Amino acid sequence: MVSSVHWNPGIRPFPGGFLRWVSRAILLGGLPSALAQALLTGPSPTYMAISFGVGAVCAVVLWGSYELLSPWIQAHPPDLDPGWAAILSLCKWMLVYAVLVAILLVTSYRVLHLPLSAFFVVVMGLLLSSLVVSVRSTTAQVALARTLEQSRARANLVALKSQLSPHTLFNALNAAASLVSKSPRDAERAIEHLSLLLRRILEALERETWTLGEEVDLIRHLLELEKIRFGARLSFSLGLPEACREQPIPPLLLLPLVENSLKHGFRRKVGPCSLHLAVEPTLIRLVDDGVGRQPGAPEGIGLRTVRQRLEAIGGRLQWPEVDSGCTVELSLCP
Repeated sequence: MVSSVHWNPGIRPFPGGFLRWVSRAILLGGLPSALAQALLTGPSPTYMAISFGVGAVCAVVLWGSYELLSPWIQAHPPDLDPGWAAILSLCKWMLVYAVLVAILLVTSYRVLHLPLSAFFVVVMGLLLSSLVVSVRSTTAQVALARTLEQSRARANLVALKSQLSPHTLFNALNAAASLVSKSPRDAERAIEHLSLLLRRILEALERETWTLGEEVDLIRHLLELEKIRFGARLSFSLGLPEACREQPIPPLLLLPLVENSLKHGFRRKVGPCSLHLAVEPTLIRLVDDGVGRQPGAPEGIGLRTVRQRLEAIGGRLQWPEVDSGCTVELSLCP
């Protein structure tokens, strides 16, 4: 279901003040129109004055209407595909554009009784306004892109700092410590996995992207550590086709999801626990047979940042309804 809340880029009408905006609109609309009239019919002061006035009116009316209606023109449902959102905004502007053009033409011909040459001036005004609209739209999109980039950087920072929770790290250290006297070989293996896990995480902190193969290797080290604690209760499989190993993704994207299964899915479960990761070119599916996710349960910081980072690259995080356990799907942009 499409959300009723509409996204709006927050364009501020009449930047720099209304009077300054009107002066700029009059000059940008009037001067090119008067110059075009002079080039076509010669430097006639009368026709140039008429052209200047009509061009200025066109610019003020069309540009001003866009400024006033820009919140409505640029608004769209937040989950709408960017391409369709652009088409929706364009259709809205074309509707406003057509109505205003009709009003200007009727006014020029029927009311002011301007000659047909004035229509050329109107067209000049329309072209000028279209140029201004394009510049304004581009400026707004650039500003929005910068804002999104800053937001994504902040989200990534929070995400990367909170990927490996202290709870998981303490459990791994305690499990390794308990094996030192009982099974030195297993303790050595646990410390090796922990060392590789931390090394991978530190490496991820320095990178903006890495491969699915690197992400799955990191998860394998974590699950091997947890298997020491869970013992025979925990089983897992990591299905990563060779063709998908080099696919780029944001670093540490899947780690919070695996931690979520270990912490919330298996902690309160009695008996065997299993976790399965399946990777396809455009879909990653993580399935566990834990206690399940409560319907409508709020997302914590880890899951929320995973969603934000995934959406920043055109992907999507979904929780399909299942009879038991928990399934999470990450749709990747092809």
